[in-house]
Amino acid sequence: MAISRDQLVNILTVVNFLAHAEREMHVAEKKVLIATFKAASITPEEQEQMKANTSLEEMLKHIESTEAKHALVELMALVAASDGVFEDEERVIIKKIMKRIGVTDDHPYFDDDNLDVPSVRANVGKILNSFKDLAA
Repeated sequence: MAISRDQLVNILTVVNFLAHAEREMHVAEKKVLIATFKAASITPEEQEQMKANTSLEEMLKHIESTEAKHALVELMALVAASDGVFEDEERVIIKKIMKRIGVTDDHPYFDDDNLDVPSVRANVGKILNSFKDLAA
């Protein structure tokens, strides 16, 4: 099942927010974001819309479907794992977002407060392809 373009743009805006949560964005995180934007065929207009979104709470309100929520969690996991380290800032933000959107801690990539980085990194292609399918 596809998700709406509005949900897609909001998902990517939240993921972009996460990637910028640390003061410096790791090269691997930047590559993942670029690959994700390409997979979703984000237009220049949508990029401008993303830049205009400044309220995380407002963005999360527009991520309503179960598919969109799980896509968001998987992409956040992908960005967080891309540099091989699950940083404390990423952990705090992801946990808050998961709680806010109602995705429980039993997500396959998360164990208690930790992200299974090797599992996420092993599934990069699968995550991007499933995201591409949802965005179609």
